Amino acid sequence: MRLRSRSDRVDASDPSPFDEVFRRAEQAEDKHDSAVEAEDYQAVGMLLRESLISLISALRRRTELPEEAERPQDSNFNGWTDVLMNQLCGGSSNKELRQHLKNTAKETWQLVNWLTHARNANKTASSIAIHACQTVIGHFIQILEKIRKDKTNQCPVCRSRNLRTHFDIAIPSDGDYYTSCGVCDWTNHPGHIRSSQP
Repeated sequence: MRLRSRSDRVDASDPSPFDEVFRRAEQAEDKHDSAVEAEDYQAVGMLLRESLISLISALRRRTELPEEAERPQDSNFNGWTDVLMNQLCGGSSNKELRQHLKNTAKETWQLVNWLTHARNANKTASSIAIHACQTVIGHFIQILEKIRKDKTNQCPVCRSRNLRTHFDIAIPSDGDYYTSCGVCDWTNHPGHIRSSQP
C-alpha cells in the first residue's frame, strides 16, 4: 500500500497493473477486521493466496523471459518466483538480494497455505500473514519497477530529474507505464505528440 502512494506518481488513484493484487489484499484485510471464528481467518488465508497468485500473474505479463526459460503452471507460485527473480534480479552481484526475495516469498506462501487449512487459525496468525504478504508484494513491485526506472533517469528534453511515472490501461495490449516530466511536460506516452522544445 505504501508503494501505491509513492511520491513519483501524480495521483495514487491512477490505475496500476497491480490493481487486482491490491484489491485482493484489501479484501483479506477487511475479512481479517471482521473475523471471529477460525473459518474466518482461514478465509483470510485464501484471499492472501489469491493475492499472491495475482501478483505472479501481473509480474509475468510485464517481464520478458528468454525462450529457453522454464514456464511453470500458472498457479505455481514458488516456481514462478524462481523464474521471475532470476530474470529481474539476475547476476552474481544480486545473489544475496535474489536469495532473500525467493526465501521471503517461499516462506510467505507456506504461511498463507498453512493459515488456509489451520483449524486453530486466529487473529495473530492472520495479521502476521497479511504483513508477510504486504512485504512480498512490495518487494516484487520494487524489483520490477527498478528495471523500468533505471532506463530513464533524466528528461530527454530539459534534463530535469523531476520524472513521474503513470500507468495507462488504454495502452495496448494490457496497459503500460509511461513517464512525464514535471518541469517541461514532456511525456513518452505512445499516444502523445512529442514536442522537441522544452
